[in-house]
Amino acid sequence: MTASLAFVQFPHPGGEHRPVGPVMDWNRGPHSRKFLKATGDYVIGGQLMGGPLVFWGEWEPQSVVRTLPGDGSNCPRWLHEPYWEVPRHRLHLQNTDPLVFGDRFLYSNCRQARNRKLRELAPGSLVVFGSKHRGEFVIDTVFVVGDETQDFLGATADEVGVDELVRAVVFDPLRRNPKTAHQQFRLYRGRTFAEAPSGPFSFVPCRSYNEADPAFARPILRLPPRWIEPNLAMAARVTAASATEVHQLWGEIVDQVQADGLALGVRLDAPAPANTGA
Repeated sequence: MTASLAFVQFPHPGGEHRPVGPVMDWNRGPHSRKFLKATGDYVIGGQLMGGPLVFWGEWEPQSVVRTLPGDGSNCPRWLHEPYWEVPRHRLHLQNTDPLVFGDRFLYSNCRQARNRKLRELAPGSLVVFGSKHRGEFVIDTVFVVGDETQDFLGATADEVGVDELVRAVVFDPLRRNPKTAHQQFRLYRGRTFAEAPSGPFSFVPCRSYNEADPAFARPILRLPPRWIEPNLAMAARVTAASATEVHQLWGEIVDQVQADGLALGVRLDAPAPANTGA
């Protein structure tokens, strides 16, 4: 495949998962967002820090749930602490994409079957995952394409070289879905802070965890219409960009995130497995 440097506005479902009870099972329904607690590294004021943090993201396996005060109109209604346990009945499990836990962010399959351009992103391309919300585009993940990619079919997802967590929460659900068996995908590994400390690097907008007041609204991203269409709700929009434009756009996104009082989460500890199933 050819590869092109691009800026991607990637809208995905913005609704918050609505758990029932103190534990949410592995999602088998529509994708939604979770407000998540994890331990990891984040950049604030130009300094790399570590510790518990909170952020918006996608995590379709299980989580322990805490109800938060407020009506959830902008800020989250629930706080999730992620873990994973493969159910005995493994059909129809939603996979997690992008996956931001572990040594580096991964983007592997979402919307790629219907949009060839999403399988042709050159290293350095910038993918901004977010959602339409009240006439604005609110973001949860900023993904910078790294140098390593791998092409695969849904049916051969078990041949992709990944660790146990990634195989369980990303590739096994994809491989077991008959609708994706013959579809082509490309696994992208995100550029890390360690690889490019001056940027662009992948990150999630986040805050240091404060038990008394953990919640925050997803930051609004406003860019010229060439790059961001606030009312875009579903299809990803891929726009060709130069390296200079990508660098400037990434810097503007960082400025807007930090103006909201948020940090840049650059590495997140992988959730622990309860077991590996049977």
